[in-house]
Parts: sequence; C-alpha cells; structure tokens
Amino acid sequence: MFGERHDLHHDFPEFENEIRELKMRNKHFARFFNEYDELSHEMTRIQQGIETPSDDFVESLKKKRLFLKDELYFMILKYKRKENKKAIKAEKKRLKEKHKK
Repeated sequence: MFGERHDLHHDFPEFENEIRELKMRNKHFARFFNEYDELSHEMTRIQQGIETPSDDFVESLKKKRLFLKDELYFMILKYKRKENKKAIKAEKKRLKEKHKK
C-alpha cells in the first residue's frame, strides 16, 4: 500500500472530464472530493511515518475514504448517465428535424 496513489483522477482516469465538471458545478461533489483528497494525503503521511496514529484510527480513516470514494463514484455515474440521456435526446431531435426536411 505504501506509495500507492489514491486520488480520483488516478483511480478513475476514464472519468477525468466528469470529475472536473462535477467539481466545478456540484458543491456536494466538491465537498466530498476535497474531503477524500485530504484523507488520501493524511493516509500518505501515515504510510511515510510522518504521522503515527493507532491502528484503529488508521482503519477508521480507510473506511471513511472508501465510503467517500464509493459516493463520489456513484455521483460520477449518475452525472454520466444524465449527460448520455441529454445526448440521446438531442440526437433524436436532430434526426427528427432532418427527416422533416
């Protein structure tokens, strides 16, 4: 686990654009993202021996980080699904207009 990166951009490179959009447009996502990022940095300091908390505390941090990661992932998927629906609707409208001509 030492040296592993746990930022969302590293874990979900296929959603880089969605993560960027959500950070700018969704305050709830941005708050969770920042909290996840802070936890990841704290875990890195622990792994490097800069901080030496109890094992129970480390486990609680891991569980919280995992919870946040799951929540962020589901927010990304929801956003992606919504954007896909918009694109499908726009394409249907374009095709309908095309056939009217």
